[in-house]
Amino acid sequence: MRFTVFIFLLGLVQACASNAPASGTQERFTPQILDNGTKLFRYEFSRGDKLRPILAYDQAGGFSDGRDVYSAEELRRKNERHLRFAVPRLLEENGYCREGFYTLDTLIGYGNASLRGECKEAATAEDRARFDKPSEQSASKQP
Repeated sequence: MRFTVFIFLLGLVQACASNAPASGTQERFTPQILDNGTKLFRYEFSRGDKLRPILAYDQAGGFSDGRDVYSAEELRRKNERHLRFAVPRLLEENGYCREGFYTLDTLIGYGNASLRGECKEAATAEDRARFDKPSEQSASKQP
């Protein structure tokens, strides 16, 4: 009886001492306006961070969020769906691509994904004022 209680308490202490997985999704949107008026962008997101991913590898042969175990393919499909819905929503909210966009490339992993795109319309003066940030080189050349 004492041995069972000892094992239970040891397991409880070990569970409390382990770090909980990171939570949340980090997103990043990077606009780029070229000299000819072409508007490009990159949207990236990751679940957790590189040091503490939100979905840890489970010895059962998949990735676990603490409740379910997912295969890498299931996570890729989930991230692909996230891209398909998040990018148009973000572009509508920030007004960067008013007439839609072309997808130039995508990269989809089990813990992150990114999409690089080009807006269908050219940049206006207002777009340049809102989104065009000078690069380090051009900023250092100006007096």
